[in-house]
Amino acid sequence: MPNYFLVYSSHSSSGIELYPLGSQIEPGEGDEKCVFVRTAITSRYTDIHAAISVPISQKEIEQIGVREGWRVVRCNRDSFFDVIEFWVENRLMIELLTPEMASQYLKFATQQENLKYFLAELALATIS
Repeated sequence: MPNYFLVYSSHSSSGIELYPLGSQIEPGEGDEKCVFVRTAITSRYTDIHAAISVPISQKEIEQIGVREGWRVVRCNRDSFFDVIEFWVENRLMIELLTPEMASQYLKFATQQENLKYFLAELALATIS
């Protein structure tokens, strides 16, 4: 499938592949690998996101967003930590964490009380 965007980390040996709007990955039959298809059926937004630590600065992230025409905004999550909302094709939000932000995030995520608070807030927002 042409025209994809790859985010790769040699430090963690992981990567994320982002394909153009209308692309879809479907499971293969039986033991066959997945297949890539193009479809006209799309949803504007998704409920799935990821928080990913990246070894680049906020400025570099913003430059990628400008180059691609994608929304990029630094946000604070209830005074616990900051993230950069990076909106791939202005549809899929990925929270990018610069090294400074990753440090804040890890302090938050390793405290069980913080996670309980955050999950409770999400539950309340879902009910409202």
